[in-house]
Amino acid sequence: MPGDASTRIRMYSASLDVMIRDVMRTLGNIDFEHALEVDRVERSAASDELKQDVREKLAAAHRERRQPYVDLLNRLWMQQRHQSFAA
Repeated sequence: MPGDASTRIRMYSASLDVMIRDVMRTLGNIDFEHALEVDRVERSAASDELKQDVREKLAAAHRERRQPYVDLLNRLWMQQRHQSFAA
């Protein structure tokens, strides 16, 4: 029967898998961009003190930018886990 609960759960779980992969890809892109920015700072001719200040600001911005995706990923994992126990 195509409308039974187990079919709906499997279909929704596949959707969750796609969402999880998308969020993980986004996190990877954010991390990669951050690494490029840090590398650019390291290669610059700026003073060590200025580099340290910029690295700290970049790290804070990086954490702030990625945290909503980490939170979303955790919620998706919990939802997926809940569904796997319900199946």
